[in-house]
Amino acid sequence: MSRTAESTIKGFLYQFQKTIKAILESSYDDIITVEGIVEDVDVSHADGSTTAIQCKYHESVEVFNTSLIYKPLLQMAANYSSNPTANITYRLFIHVKNHDNSSRNITEIELNSALASTNVKLQPTIGRIATDFDKTDFLSKLTLEFGESIDDLSISIKKLLAEINIQNSDVENILYPNSINHIARISCGDTPESREINRLDFESFLSTSNSTAISKWTLALNTKKQLLTFKRKQLFGYLSQNTRERCLYFSKDELLNFNEGIVVFIKNYLDKYHTKALHIKTPIFVFDCDLDELNDIAHRLFLKKIKTCTGYIGNRFEVQEFFREPIKKNSRSLVNEREFQIRILSYEDQPDAVNHQKCDDLFFVCKNKPYHIDCADIETSQIGVPNFSELEFVLSIRNSYE
Repeated sequence: MSRTAESTIKGFLYQFQKTIKAILESSYDDIITVEGIVEDVDVSHADGSTTAIQCKYHESVEVFNTSLIYKPLLQMAANYSSNPTANITYRLFIHVKNHDNSSRNITEIELNSALASTNVKLQPTIGRIATDFDKTDFLSKLTLEFGESIDDLSISIKKLLAEINIQNSDVENILYPNSINHIARISCGDTPESREINRLDFESFLSTSNSTAISKWTLALNTKKQLLTFKRKQLFGYLSQNTRERCLYFSKDELLNFNEGIVVFIKNYLDKYHTKALHIKTPIFVFDCDLDELNDIAHRLFLKKIKTCTGYIGNRFEVQEFFREPIKKNSRSLVNEREFQIRILSYEDQPDAVNHQKCDDLFFVCKNKPYHIDCADIETSQIGVPNFSELEFVLSIRNSYE
């Protein structure tokens, strides 16, 4: 990962963490909007007031310079300029490497310096600010806070999570990563209403979380190896049972080199979990691909001596054909002696087929579960890893992901 990409991800993680902290420190009557209408985080209070929060993370910057906050300062000024009578207070959080945790007001000299900036990218924002807006009143509503590092902030959040009354909770491996993942998911909502949450809903979500969240956000934390290992242990209890019917759903655009690696992955999975006579449940692999891509995968599997069932009779899909049991020579037949070894399905072509027959375990190898898939009465697990190496490690197919 490049330094720029790593810095960008850390910036988002810092914002997610500040959001979590804001939620856990809020009143149960407050409503928090992630990626708010005003700023990164809007906290709407019961008395009608709003706290608008901006977060900036500059881990590599040694010394604070006002230019670091020109953009968020001007954005806040533009919001104030268009809503001068609104009951809004502004808090600008920034982390700079060698700056003590403290807070102060921003001076009019610093504000004027931002307004006088010649940075081309800032001109549209400056243009939205009235030249005669009340600077004194605006600055009285604004606080600049120098915050803790992303690692120290995570420690603070874990302490707050530990105070929630959740029986047998595991802060490090369950509550904390699920908090990060949940806020990241909410931040992608299309409307402000879909990005709203309150403390009660947040704690209720955590009280029902019993599986480690694995996504690009949680894997960017410094506990990546620990989380992957914990997830591996969680899933092994299901994978070690020979009689469970499993379905794996893949989003092909979210796995690095999907086309090059999927056939090898399937073979490795079968070698581990579907070879013996006792392995009686045929696994299902579902891909968000079109029918031509599915047929290409089926042909490549055939060349690897892996027989598939796609559910097609001629050019028509029959769901009963897809879910029928493979013909066996006898009850002791090994899997490779059966009529077919796996079922493969194009979700784009046949989205309803997944719901026709309930499996026991459903693994989503993707960032977001498809809403159309009915997960009721199924053990589900979301495995948002970026590559096949980490996927095979989590599924106990290999012993290392590096």
